[in-house]
Amino acid sequence: MSLVISVFFTRALLHSHLLLQPGGRAGNRHYSQSRLHTLSSLSLLGTLFASANTGWAASQDMREITSELIYNFALLSQTPNRALHEAYHICAFEEDIGYLQSSTLESQKIQTFPVFLLPVKAIADVKRCNLLYIQDYVPQKPLELQQTIQKDSVLTVVQASNRFTEHGHVVISALDKRYQFDLRIPPAKQAGIVFDARLLKLATNIIND
Repeated sequence: MSLVISVFFTRALLHSHLLLQPGGRAGNRHYSQSRLHTLSSLSLLGTLFASANTGWAASQDMREITSELIYNFALLSQTPNRALHEAYHICAFEEDIGYLQSSTLESQKIQTFPVFLLPVKAIADVKRCNLLYIQDYVPQKPLELQQTIQKDSVLTVVQASNRFTEHGHVVISALDKRYQFDLRIPPAKQAGIVFDARLLKLATNIIND
């Protein structure tokens, strides 16, 4: 099945004063040469167009693209109340793990820590996660999941078609085969999550209520 991807680099982002040169730092985040390459994929957030004949959501190319988006959300979000220890864990429930590409995620780092993709089976496991991706999963106890996310500062990225969007921090969708994303500020604040200015600039909508 052919997949056609057209990506236009966001020049304004590259020339922004927020974009650091290799070896620079912003707050408590360190950026290396590889981070510049990763930051270039931010253009996927606002200018990604994709089309496929069938099943693009499950194709390897789309798993890689979704994983790049997820990684950039992680890279450009901070949790001041939760320090990283040993690794950054990106998680998905069993219903959703197949939408992500482990090799794409696990070849990256957050700060100086390796990234691991972990499947979770129960809400109690979510406290191990730094980021949770939800697409098809339907929580039987949404309040319990919401409380866990808030208590443990778990950045939560939700597909717009899922009913859990009201509790998510980043809501992504594909409109006319183009990715877009909303940032939901109230639940992010409740979970102690801070979005980088670059992410705020690229968001389709910033929801404050």
